[in-house]
Amino acid sequence: MTSPPTPDQAADEYFEYHFAHRVTPEHQQIFLECQEQLKELEKKYPGYISSESTELRSEGGIFVAETVIRFDTLENFIGWLDSPERRQLIYLEENAGYEFKGKVNTEGYSRWLKQKLSQPSPVWKINLLVLLVLYPTVMGLNLLLHKPDLIDFPTWMLFSNFCSVAITGWFAVPWVSGIYQRWLEGQGTKKEQSLALASIILALLLLLQFFRVIFSRLG
Repeated sequence: MTSPPTPDQAADEYFEYHFAHRVTPEHQQIFLECQEQLKELEKKYPGYISSESTELRSEGGIFVAETVIRFDTLENFIGWLDSPERRQLIYLEENAGYEFKGKVNTEGYSRWLKQKLSQPSPVWKINLLVLLVLYPTVMGLNLLLHKPDLIDFPTWMLFSNFCSVAITGWFAVPWVSGIYQRWLEGQGTKKEQSLALASIILALLLLLQFFRVIFSRLG
């Protein structure tokens, strides 16, 4: 799904999140009603910019759709994600055969990170740095968090996605961008720039091997 910026919002001034929905046929109507209520509520929430949804389409007996939501800041998005009003509607949808998966659009983090830099940075540098924090965060949560039997899958997905967004947005991205700020802004000698890039690539390779070993032992 494409995600163009809204007319009144510059492309580097919002945070974007993607949801993938799965709905059983017999609960299609209540899902649509809840989604309409969510749209009306989120419009009133601080920092809301826009949202876009595809129409429900049938895939293997299940209806699927996608939604993109944009807020002006990561903090306001997390506030909406964990708001009591949203959780109440999601609970109603869960009882109606609804499942969803959420994912951060790395461009959303990139746009957010650009606002923290004093000098322009190439997109590939920002995306590489976002990957450096997203990969271990998602993999680590998969290792550490195990769904209790008393919690249904949609609720568990909401919780795990909230943890992922909160960790990367509030802690990991600001922390690592501070470490690599000179590299992001192109400061320093060519040797310093090369060493910074090499350290990121090495860190990703070490993380890859670490998780390979962990998952092979668990398997």
